[in-house]
Amino acid sequence: MSFLAELKERRVVRVAMVYLVVAWVAIQAASIALPAFDAPAWVLRFTILLFALGFPLAMLLAWALDLTPEGVRITPGKVGNKRMIFISLGLFALAFAWYFYGQPAIRKASEAPERSIAVLPFVNMSGNPSNDYFSDGLAETTLDMLAQVPDLKVIARTSSFQFRGKNSDMREIGKTLGAAHLLEGSVQQAGDTVRITVQLIRAKDGSHVWSKRYDRRMNDVFRIQDEIATSVVDALAMKLPETTQQRLVQKRTDNVAAYDAYLKGIALLPRRDVDEMREALVHFERAIELDPTYAKAYVGAYDALHLINLYGNIDDADRRKQAHYLERALALGPNIGEAHISHAVSLEQFGKADEAIAEYRRGLELAPGYATGWQWMGELVAFAYGDYDNGLPLLAKARELDPLSPVINGTYLFHLAQSGRVEEALTAMNAAIAENPRIARSYDDRAVVHQMRGDLVATLKDYATQDRLDPKAYGFRSHRCYALLDFGALEEAETCLRPLAAQAPDSNFIRAAQARLAFLRGDWASAERLLPNDIESGMLGYHALIRLQRGDAKGALAVYRETMPEIVDATRPPRPGEAWHAVNAGIALMRTGEDARGRALIRSGMAVLSKRPHAATIARRGWTDVLAHEALGDRNAAIAALREGVEAGYAQEITELDVDPMLADLRKDPRYERTLAPARAMARAQIDSARDAGLL
Repeated sequence: MSFLAELKERRVVRVAMVYLVVAWVAIQAASIALPAFDAPAWVLRFTILLFALGFPLAMLLAWALDLTPEGVRITPGKVGNKRMIFISLGLFALAFAWYFYGQPAIRKASEAPERSIAVLPFVNMSGNPSNDYFSDGLAETTLDMLAQVPDLKVIARTSSFQFRGKNSDMREIGKTLGAAHLLEGSVQQAGDTVRITVQLIRAKDGSHVWSKRYDRRMNDVFRIQDEIATSVVDALAMKLPETTQQRLVQKRTDNVAAYDAYLKGIALLPRRDVDEMREALVHFERAIELDPTYAKAYVGAYDALHLINLYGNIDDADRRKQAHYLERALALGPNIGEAHISHAVSLEQFGKADEAIAEYRRGLELAPGYATGWQWMGELVAFAYGDYDNGLPLLAKARELDPLSPVINGTYLFHLAQSGRVEEALTAMNAAIAENPRIARSYDDRAVVHQMRGDLVATLKDYATQDRLDPKAYGFRSHRCYALLDFGALEEAETCLRPLAAQAPDSNFIRAAQARLAFLRGDWASAERLLPNDIESGMLGYHALIRLQRGDAKGALAVYRETMPEIVDATRPPRPGEAWHAVNAGIALMRTGEDARGRALIRSGMAVLSKRPHAATIARRGWTDVLAHEALGDRNAAIAALREGVEAGYAQEITELDVDPMLADLRKDPRYERTLAPARAMARAQIDSARDAGLL
């Protein structure tokens, strides 16, 4: 008997298949459950190792033993005993090799360029922990100054400060951060005097390149920073143009108290916790009060309000302050890259994507080491344009500068999933959350990916964890309500929205979700009333859609001409993020007598959307192809598109199909219900499972 035949006879193949299926399910469950209990990353890795080691053991037992009516017996030997032992030993070796050498990394290791540096947190030697922010601030400002230097890779604060209080080997720190040099220091404060000791270290061997001690008065701290930054650049043998040298030591503030307040604000932004960001705003505004010419304080205040609005909400008074802070930042700091980045954010919010890109580039030219600037630019390219070929490299640049930032890593992985690499992104997200389980934003990113996979239970579990970690992030908490709307759980979505609307009545995210609920119930008037109608909200395209669905094609077309004239006039093809608007604008053109132009615009939109997955959050295909074919008069193609979505496992947004007036005739076709039935069943099953799990 051949070896393969004996494997089958001894049921080794069957045992192997069952083992792999059970192990895969168990590991998936562990990857979701362990982070929820704040388990360290090694627990998941060790769990995987146990299953990997158990596999060859299970095969050996299946080979050697046989279950008979008389009990477990040793199978009599035939052929292949030695071969089976060698195979099992090989699998054991592979399991250990994976555990110790081959674990998949979130970040690709690469050799650090010679002109690269990480500024580690300066040690507070004052004996008073409340002075930590000052020591951190000196390191932060030195880092910020070095980040202005072209061709010098400077690792961002979020990553380099993760080594605070750790007695790590300098070579390992350099390898982890991708930095060839490390700047470390200590600060000892006593009354009006300060002692600062700094040293530049070569990471690959731990040798000292340069060191110096400064004993000065507190009011001389800014000159010390200039000297440190200049000395580091000189030690790295970098020749700077005169303009760059001026930016390196450009005046920031002469007011030590204002600088002190600014440092307290900066220290509170990285975790993106709403309460911490509001506290940061107070410190930035205090810095402005102490020094009304402090440009970086205005940038900090603008960014804090932007982030508070993104995660929570701000009112009209805050928006007026935000505009003032941006105006002053640009006037006082025309050569400060971060001010131009903030201006780009503002342009983006007002729908001026192309102008925003130009301003991002200007800001990053002035501050090439500003990781958040690369992140925000990458998000714009990926989100507004749906251009992942160019957006993902920008986000990768942000990761290179801030490799340990949970926010930047989460943003990259979120958009990686949107580009179609869903499983790869989810695996990396699981590992990242296991490493750092206290970042609320990470659970929001992963919840979206779970929803793309059609898993409502996992989606709601992650949203529950996010709510617990940051209960005042009302904008992000509304994402749970959107997920319920997508699955057709309208009553549950209303229950989700009610407390959020009471807590944050000015939130555009929440008002838009309320409008969508009204829309799904066929209450067009309430939907239009609730929907934010300012350009900054980004909701004008939805106003056009509601007008179109209410039969006002002329009014819809007017909004489209105002918000995206180049699409309506076909001066350029639609980007992925605009493609579904192009389909609706094409329908509006057809219904206002411009049939040929309308059909051409619908087809151009579908040419883009046909390449996108049904379930993506950004530029998703959804059921737009069904609407497009129906509008073009091709019923068979509409039914085929419906079937394609169902066969792809898409069971969301079915309620949109059921209420859209433009699909009224399609719904009368008996094929409509027959085709949609499996998707309806999937959606109901997901809702029932969520209810059984106590998530609804």
